[in-house]
Amino acid sequence: MLRALLVASALFIAAPLAAVKLKLKTEEKEQETTVVRLSGDEVIIRRGRKDLTVRLDDFEPASAFLVRKQFTEDKAVPMLELARFAVHRALWKEARETAAAAVKLDAGLKGQADALAAVADILEGDELCEQAAALLSEGKAAEAKPLLEDVLRRLRATPAAVRAEVLLSTLQQVEEANRARALEDEARKAQESADADERKKRAPVDDWLTGLLQDVKANEDRKLEADKECDDGKLSAGLPKYDNVVKAAERTRKALADNRHLLTFRGQPEQADALDKRCLRLMVDACERWAHHLFRAQRYDAASEVCAKGIALDPKDRRLLALKVDIDEMWDPTKKDGG
Repeated sequence: MLRALLVASALFIAAPLAAVKLKLKTEEKEQETTVVRLSGDEVIIRRGRKDLTVRLDDFEPASAFLVRKQFTEDKAVPMLELARFAVHRALWKEARETAAAAVKLDAGLKGQADALAAVADILEGDELCEQAAALLSEGKAAEAKPLLEDVLRRLRATPAAVRAEVLLSTLQQVEEANRARALEDEARKAQESADADERKKRAPVDDWLTGLLQDVKANEDRKLEADKECDDGKLSAGLPKYDNVVKAAERTRKALADNRHLLTFRGQPEQADALDKRCLRLMVDACERWAHHLFRAQRYDAASEVCAKGIALDPKDRRLLALKVDIDEMWDPTKKDGG
């Protein structure tokens, strides 16, 4: 008889009658609700004087979590199960916080809690990248950018960080195209306004050049990140960044060349020339480090290709010329095995 009572109490739990705001999936907004009982997946709630019986999954995920939390003992194992419940409903923050609470109650569960938090990080990163990709497909680059930056800031250790880097590169292309279109519009308006002063007329082009300068600085920082990652042996993270740096600098040089006719005010051609030289130097430096790390990894065919690209940009760069000699000593492209 005692055993039967214990089993019944595990399946049928009564909660303190405290009202909370909950939302069913069929409702438009939260409502004051008193959760009377939770039995398995069946929930009895009270709204006003009326009792209703619903399923736990009839609630929106956040509300379902609140219901389940009310009936979770303040013990380590139940708290860890609650964290798993949150993961299954894409409640990443709640999952991490609940797993951490379980560890505070029992440090022996740290391994399981860390694994659960890692799963939450991976899934959240994938979710944010999917949202950003959908926004980019709709042309909403400004809304997508914070999501991708959030992945790189909080979830850099997850696979989603690599995809976020790629999507940010795509986003930069969209932003550059938008800036170029805006530049043309502003330049046309400035030319149509014959009585405007020089500062007002030149402002759109000056702002555009300033934006390009900021992009170049960001690419220089990205190149330094790639240097450190490759020096630390993280080639899978560092090598793709060299490719992004070279392509971004190449796009900047092309934008400068294509819009050369708009640089009509004092100092603008010189500023553009300085930016072009800075991009060229960045490309050469990135190719040299890129080829160097490929050579050290014994990827001689790829190293040869990147080295040739750098020499084409600066045929007198001694570092690249010396590296080419080393590559040629180790790799014969006429042999099928690459040896």
